[in-house]
Amino acid sequence: MTYDSDEFYLNIAFVLTTIRVPSLLKGYAQNAKEYNHKDVGFIVIGDNKTPHDATHLLLREVEKKGFIAEYWDVVRQKKWLKDFPKIDRIVPYNSDNRRNIGFLIAAQEGAEIIISIDDDNYVTSEDYIGSHSIVGSKVELETISSQNNWFNPCSLLKTKPQRPIYSRGFPYSKRWEDRIVAKRSSGRIGLNLGLWLGAPDVDAVTNLNEKVEVLGFKEGSPKRVMLAPNTFMPINTQNTAFHQDILPCFYYVMMGEEIHGMKIDRYGDIWTGLFAKKVMDQLGDRVAVGEPLTIHNRNQHDLLNDLMCEFWGMLFNDDLASKVESIHLTQKTYPDAYLELAQKLETSNISSYQTFNKFIKKITSAMKVWVETCDKIL
Repeated sequence: MTYDSDEFYLNIAFVLTTIRVPSLLKGYAQNAKEYNHKDVGFIVIGDNKTPHDATHLLLREVEKKGFIAEYWDVVRQKKWLKDFPKIDRIVPYNSDNRRNIGFLIAAQEGAEIIISIDDDNYVTSEDYIGSHSIVGSKVELETISSQNNWFNPCSLLKTKPQRPIYSRGFPYSKRWEDRIVAKRSSGRIGLNLGLWLGAPDVDAVTNLNEKVEVLGFKEGSPKRVMLAPNTFMPINTQNTAFHQDILPCFYYVMMGEEIHGMKIDRYGDIWTGLFAKKVMDQLGDRVAVGEPLTIHNRNQHDLLNDLMCEFWGMLFNDDLASKVESIHLTQKTYPDAYLELAQKLETSNISSYQTFNKFIKKITSAMKVWVETCDKIL
């Protein structure tokens, strides 16, 4: 399809990677049309297992609703990556880490707001893009801080059965001690984390303990809050919008390091968000959480396999979070502050497991490549 440059301007880009036909995008496109959003594009990053022909056909249906819809299969990605060979080496196949390519392409095409979604998060009838469009704006919101510097987004939600649950990636040493202080303040939103109906994004331990369903926001609970500086929360990438400005500090962290026969996995987005929040605090931007909700019809998971994938991350997450909290940043731009964070993590002895410390060095090396690539694109 050919687009008239005077008519189409890619201001907001959806990015997802999938090994399925992303039929959920028809709902997002219809929602965008109903609420008269015209400056929207959809970027699907394929992988080796993605059904390519069916995905092409699906995106033609999205185009018929009046939106840009791009499918980047593996062949097309390889051609694009010839200009960025270092990135090619740090973005593995058969991994949700490949959404990094989508983030870079979205920025290269001029998107100011990038929305990352998972392929099992479906749109509701509310104005999805309108809600995420808070990104880049200065707003006044109820602002959360806590005694232990961490906030649990799940505390905003009503569940069935009603019970306390913590978001995947919330440090275990910080649980049950997060005493909240709320007051109103204003700030520019650099990232907005949307929550979910249906299956909450919790860890395998919680899912194995008892199935929990999210019904909506708790009665009397705000539908969106903002985090104070130096207050953290788990940030995932399944319903998350961020401004192009923060792209240099939003590298989706590689996973896959093997320790005693089990690989570290399912913490890539969590550590991405941890690093990004640290840098955003330094630059003065804020993180918001709450709306918009998506319907999370979770893809089929082997929960015991999830537990094995999460095991080492669960152990190392507390030490890494504490280290990031303690680091003092001085640089005044996103690229420089992210590089400073990478350097200070690289020289830290975070864990008694030297294998993990070596893995951190791989991550920090990739963070440097990411900044270098963003510098070429932005």
